[in-house]
Amino acid sequence: MPAVAAEATIPPSSRSTERLCPRCRRPQSAFPGLVTRGSELPRCPEHSLPFVDLRDGSDPLLGTTIAGRFTILGRLGKGSMGAVYRARQEAMGRDVALKLVRQDRAHDPETKGRFEREARAISALVSPHTVTAFDFGEAEDGSWFLAMEMLEGETVGDRLRRVGRFDWFDALRFTRDALQSLAEAHEKGIIHRDLKPDNLFLSRLPGGMAQEVCKVLDFGIAKWSRGEQASKIDQLETQAGTVFGTPRYMSPEQAQGSPLDARSDLYSLGVLLYQMLSGRAPFVDDDAVVVMARHIKDPPPRFETMTPEVKVPESIEALLWRVLAKSPSERPATAEQMIAEIDAAEISVRALESGPRLTLAGRKKTLVRRYGKWLLSAAAVLLALGLLVALAQRTPAPRAEGHGATNATGTSGVELQSRAAQEPPPSSLNTAENSAVEAVAEPAPSASITPPAKKVTHSHNSSKAPLQKKGNERYGRFE
Repeated sequence: MPAVAAEATIPPSSRSTERLCPRCRRPQSAFPGLVTRGSELPRCPEHSLPFVDLRDGSDPLLGTTIAGRFTILGRLGKGSMGAVYRARQEAMGRDVALKLVRQDRAHDPETKGRFEREARAISALVSPHTVTAFDFGEAEDGSWFLAMEMLEGETVGDRLRRVGRFDWFDALRFTRDALQSLAEAHEKGIIHRDLKPDNLFLSRLPGGMAQEVCKVLDFGIAKWSRGEQASKIDQLETQAGTVFGTPRYMSPEQAQGSPLDARSDLYSLGVLLYQMLSGRAPFVDDDAVVVMARHIKDPPPRFETMTPEVKVPESIEALLWRVLAKSPSERPATAEQMIAEIDAAEISVRALESGPRLTLAGRKKTLVRRYGKWLLSAAAVLLALGLLVALAQRTPAPRAEGHGATNATGTSGVELQSRAAQEPPPSSLNTAENSAVEAVAEPAPSASITPPAKKVTHSHNSSKAPLQKKGNERYGRFE
């Protein structure tokens, strides 16, 4: 069953659209003398109704007040079970996200139990990385509502659809934020069971700050492993073979309908990390049963075979394969342990990418990786220059008139030629690291004394090493 529902992400520019009276459709600007007090909502002077967002049509709930305290200003998303609205809690002077169950579904035991479970779960959690619940109850018409903090931003799913994938730093940062939410939930006996891109929200901090905080949403199918709530088992969960969650992000034990603990959520978050780094989940078959079977049996594809253009640091990749182990015993035991391993992996990557902190061998490896092409080009130029110098030095000097002619040092030309023939030419064939160069110096055709050809070789032990380039659904689905 899909997770409980949701608000679609709305661009900030669209949010600023002027609100209208839900009855006469006149904007607030049509009443220039309108005065409001404190946190009161501006209302149409003719109909006493608040100005609301009518972009999504004439929803009958727009402008109404739920439970005597939440005035609905606009619809943010809808699904088969209900809708999520932007509402104003006037007494508190704040906007909230109000999730409402459709009236015809409000008396369904499964829907009611699931809604109540989500409300109790997020009400028990106080982490800044978990969406905050303000209120929960039954409306005047018998439908159920859940009031939560109003988030501005987009889900991880929305972001991935826009940008494709994240760099390793952001992927680790968002994963670490989610783990802080899960650490508290697991400590209180709550297993999320439905971690996926649309249930992680990248919320902009108030005050126009550029920094984002990742928050975990939608505990609609959360499992209580202990305490009073653990004894309240849904009727569907008593049926053999029932599986809850989203197949693409299920742990192997979840796909088999086996008992779950915190390590199941860590596997699901590992699938999310894999997708944030590569741009796609490890198993993307259209058939849900096939996807679940692959989570149970198949190892995730390696990045170099699936997305060779993606360069994931070795320490991060090693951590990822550990989190995605088929057996829970081979994964990190807790969210806190996984946070520690992420921190260690990040420190390792930063150490390798920071020049002053590298060892000599590390610096050489980094230089070759970054500048390998240029080094090879420089080696070729030096080789050519070396050959030219060697050939020039083997060309005989002009013979002086008379056999007894000498140079300024008193050495005859014949002696110079003989000496040049006996001494090897100076080598200028120093090449860049990771290159092997061979050259044969041929004798000059006009030399009176012809030396044997000499083979000059310059190589390095690591010459065969390859050169590498450096390389919403907001608040959950309501279906």
